[in-house]
Amino acid sequence: MLNVIIAGFGFIGRKLVRTFHKKIDLIKNVDSKFKIIGVSDSKGYLYNLNGLDLKRLSSVKRLSEYSEEYREGRSTEEMIEKGEANLMIEVTPTNVDDGEPGLSFMKAALKKGIHVVTSNKGPLVVAFRELTSLAKRNDCFLLYEGTVAGAIPIFSLIKRCLQGDTIRRIMGILNGTTNYILSRMYFEGTSFELALKEARERGLTERDPSYDVDGIDAACKAVILANALMNRNVKFKDVKRTGIRRVTQEAISLAKKSKFAIKLVSVIDKRIEVSPKLVPINHPLCVHSTLNAIHIETDLAREITLIGRGAGEETVSAVLNDVLTVIRETASRSRKI
Repeated sequence: MLNVIIAGFGFIGRKLVRTFHKKIDLIKNVDSKFKIIGVSDSKGYLYNLNGLDLKRLSSVKRLSEYSEEYREGRSTEEMIEKGEANLMIEVTPTNVDDGEPGLSFMKAALKKGIHVVTSNKGPLVVAFRELTSLAKRNDCFLLYEGTVAGAIPIFSLIKRCLQGDTIRRIMGILNGTTNYILSRMYFEGTSFELALKEARERGLTERDPSYDVDGIDAACKAVILANALMNRNVKFKDVKRTGIRRVTQEAISLAKKSKFAIKLVSVIDKRIEVSPKLVPINHPLCVHSTLNAIHIETDLAREITLIGRGAGEETVSAVLNDVLTVIRETASRSRKI
């Protein structure tokens, strides 16, 4: 039986609540007693041990609109410390500088033996080893499929389906915004400045577009992939990073004539690098628009490429799958006791 709390009620948090409401029959087929008992935002939280009304919660934009149960001025840490939840879904905004506030929330939950599912890159970039060690020490699940490439099941695939393989190399297009910009430049002859303006108008960029165009977002995801799948212990500062600001229309045109496209590619092998690279147009990594792609090279399976949407509401698919995994695994543990 999972009592769930959600830290964060922004874009992903609201989408997640609506998905839980829409998929509640599927979830309850796995755990008939599943309920969300708490949700927090930056100003307070809702809490009801009997379970919050998902239909009503799905209809509000701010938690304070839900009911008088909203505890304004109270903290997420207080909600965690109640200790009545056994799973926290952490979906607060990403902060790659120090991982906060999500890092503190995750630490507090894991220390109390609360499983954690997250789509927040920041804490994993800053403190991957610390968080995974804390989870192991307290016999908790820490799942983070939604942190890299949206709905693409990269961690699930490698950890469950390629358990006997050694990962030799990972290459990826891990940022949909830069891929959109470069695709507009490739197909339409659009300038970098105009393509970036279009991306901002379509809501494809981070609040600070430099996170996208300077390769910061892609570098963060490369760090998580390296640490989680290749047993590295790298930090953001270890990534050799070059963004796409200097990619000109002339360079795009020359590449196109030679049957290449310029893409912002993350490479993880002995090095860890994010930079614009020439990709053959017939290579499976050469995807366009906002798509992400991850190309894996292993000793046994050889080469596998995963392609999918890498941002926005597709991330909810990954979070939901992680939640269902926790439900099934905790139920399996209970049966063995």
